[in-house]
Amino acid sequence: MSISQFVAGTGARMRVFDLGRRVAKIGQSEFEAFENLARPYPVPYLRHAWVGILSWNPEQPGQHNIWFLKLPLDEQNILQPGPRDDFLKHWLRVVENPDKDHGEAPCAFKPDGNRMAYFHALALKTLKQDTTQYYTTARAYFSGDTGWENWQQLGLQGIAEMVARLDEQGNSTLLQKALPQMDASDAAVPRNVLLGFLENAEPDVNLTIALTDSLATRMKDQPSATDLALYCRAMSQSVSVNHRREILELVLKHPLASEVEVLSAVASRCWQDLEGDILSLYLERLALAGQDVFLALVADLMTLPGKRKVILEAFRNPQRSEELGAAIGLLMNAARGGVQ
Repeated sequence: MSISQFVAGTGARMRVFDLGRRVAKIGQSEFEAFENLARPYPVPYLRHAWVGILSWNPEQPGQHNIWFLKLPLDEQNILQPGPRDDFLKHWLRVVENPDKDHGEAPCAFKPDGNRMAYFHALALKTLKQDTTQYYTTARAYFSGDTGWENWQQLGLQGIAEMVARLDEQGNSTLLQKALPQMDASDAAVPRNVLLGFLENAEPDVNLTIALTDSLATRMKDQPSATDLALYCRAMSQSVSVNHRREILELVLKHPLASEVEVLSAVASRCWQDLEGDILSLYLERLALAGQDVFLALVADLMTLPGKRKVILEAFRNPQRSEELGAAIGLLMNAARGGVQ
C-alpha cells in the first residue's frame, strides 16, 4: 500500500508539496509514480524527499489532515520503501485504536517556522479558506498605510499569505511598489522576510525588475553575504529567466560570492540556472571556499536531475583556474576512495 492509496481509501483528496529546497507543489501522478518506485524524486535534498501532505474529505468541510515526512532515498533518488511502509503501519494502528497513544510517526519531521508559515498559506488557498488576520495587517503595511518603520506588528504568516497569493488583489504590484520604499526607509527586517518567502513563488517581470533595482541599491551599501543569498533565493523562480541569470552572474562576481551562505543558497535554490558560463563561474567561486564546502555542494548538486552531466563537462573546461583544477582533483581522489 502507498500513501496515495491509503488516503484515497479514506475517501479523502490530497495535495503534496516538496519542502526540501523550497515549498512547491508536486503533481499527484508524479508523487504516485515516485511511491511506486517508477520515478526518482524530482528535487532530492540531503538524500531525502521532504514532503508536506495535505488531505481533506470534500464530504466533511472544515476537516483536514497534515503530514510532514522525511522519506529516505537511494543513490538514484528512488524511494526506499521500508520507512514509508513503517509510517503507514503506524497510521493503520492509529485508525484501529484511535484512543491509544501511538507516539510519533516514523519519518515525521517539523519544518522550520518559515516553511510552516508558507505551507499553511498554501493550505488555506488550496482548501479555499479565508486568510488569517495577519494577511490584512501585512497588506496594510506593504501598502504603506502604517508607516515603513512600523513593521514590528507584522507576522510571518501574513507575509507568507501575501506571497502565496501574488496573483490576487494586486499583491504582486503592491510588493513591487513597496520594495523601493523599504530600501529608502531602511526596513531591512520585513524586506528580508519577504525575500525569503519569494523563493517559493514565481515573481512576474515587474516584481523581478523591482527586486533587481533593490539589489542594486544594496550593492552600493556594502551588502552582506546574507543580502546576496536572499536576493538569489528570491529571484530563483522568476518568470524572467534573463533577469534572474543576470542577477546570479552579478552576485557570483561579487567579492563575497565565495562565502558559504551565498554558495549554499545558489546550489540549493538556483540550480536550474547553473549551466554554461554561470556554472563555470560558480565552480570557480566554490573552489575558493575550501575542500569541505566544495565536496559537499558539488555532491549535492550532482543528485539533481541532469546536473551530473553538465558539472562533469564543466570540470573538463581547459580554461579553468588552478584552484578549481586542484579542487576537482581532491574530489576525484575522494570518489576513488569511496568517500562520495
